[in-house]
Amino acid sequence: MKVGLINPKGTIFSKNPRMKQFLESYASMGSFRHFWSAPNLGLLSIAAYLPKDWDVVYIDENYREIPFGESFDLICLSAMIVQATRAYEIARVFRENGAYVVMGGIHATVMPEEAALQVDTVIAGEGECLFPQFLMDFADGHPKKIYTKDEGPLSDMSKFLCPRYDLILDYDYPVINLYTMRGCPRKCRFCCASNVFGVEYKRKANHQILSEIDVITSLFPGTMLLFADDNGFVMRRESYALLESLREKRVRWIAQADISIADDDKLLKLLYEAGCQWLVIGFESVAPQNLAAMENTRFKQRYVDVYPEKIKKIQSNGLKIYGTFIVGLDEDDENVFEKTASFILDNHLYGANITVPTPLPSTAFREDMLLEGRILEAEWEEYTLWDVVVQPKHMSVRQLEDGLLSVYKTVSSPENAGKRLKHMLRSMRNYG
Repeated sequence: MKVGLINPKGTIFSKNPRMKQFLESYASMGSFRHFWSAPNLGLLSIAAYLPKDWDVVYIDENYREIPFGESFDLICLSAMIVQATRAYEIARVFRENGAYVVMGGIHATVMPEEAALQVDTVIAGEGECLFPQFLMDFADGHPKKIYTKDEGPLSDMSKFLCPRYDLILDYDYPVINLYTMRGCPRKCRFCCASNVFGVEYKRKANHQILSEIDVITSLFPGTMLLFADDNGFVMRRESYALLESLREKRVRWIAQADISIADDDKLLKLLYEAGCQWLVIGFESVAPQNLAAMENTRFKQRYVDVYPEKIKKIQSNGLKIYGTFIVGLDEDDENVFEKTASFILDNHLYGANITVPTPLPSTAFREDMLLEGRILEAEWEEYTLWDVVVQPKHMSVRQLEDGLLSVYKTVSSPENAGKRLKHMLRSMRNYG
């Protein structure tokens, strides 16, 4: 069998010409481009379950043309929301050419009925659990239209196979990603992670994670690693042991965490010693009212008044922080742009990812926006996170677009980028 694993092309950053020009022209946005330029880990993960004697090709449309003229027996697509429309276009061509097309990923998981109209089979859940069952049914000639998490085995990450990183040897990715854990109990209104992976934390065994790192570093020496977990260090005991082992491997990596790591001196010390270059932390908003409405546990709201103190604590341990923010939430007016830029600059954040409210499928936020009739765009390719697709409550669409760009330009100006670099170097010297 000849199998094509295809990552559809998707808009990185924004479809707005002014935003695209900004990304391309500001050198200080280099770390942003790195963070969003990693392999499709879902495709590499399911590839591990394909028979060893099958001819398997990984195709990332963001890097090369799709060979529509070649003959494939099986096409596997994995798409985020913004990639869904392009995934459907690709599926149509290959189905017309006689290939059997399967689609998984976040969009197929939260919109399985829609995806089922465009492809032969939908994997609506974790591929490591559902794809092996599909392969057996496919071999028997009776594959189902939709495979859901309710039909598959319980997710046990300790039994997951190592992704097929060897399939991307001829790609020049600036970072290589891996997962260590899944699940999130917080159910933020704008996020669908808990609906995709569940509310319970589950994790790979440390020996698995270390083995995967060995595979990556042997194939891609010196490449930066990205731990793609939504919140990677909440299981403290296991994290301590992993970092102690990782310390000996001398690799460079980045990860996502929450602000509470500032309260754990042991963890901060281990993160630095284990090679962590920077941490992505979701601050989401500088307005307590927004944070209160974001999640039932109000975790972030409890920390907002001590954000500066916690940021300083993390950075004093030699770790850089890349903050994420949403502007244009319901408690925001036009002052939010200056306040957000000031927060980033005053706290000397290494970098920042600022987005606008986006009603992703299977989120409470989307349900609210539908009820209020505030969704402006219906096409999935507009759901970039940086393009305005809902009507803001206290400003116009243009004001939000202009304000978002102004925050990026302020934070990324050569002068302010230089100040952040000087502060970072001074902090590193003091820590050393």
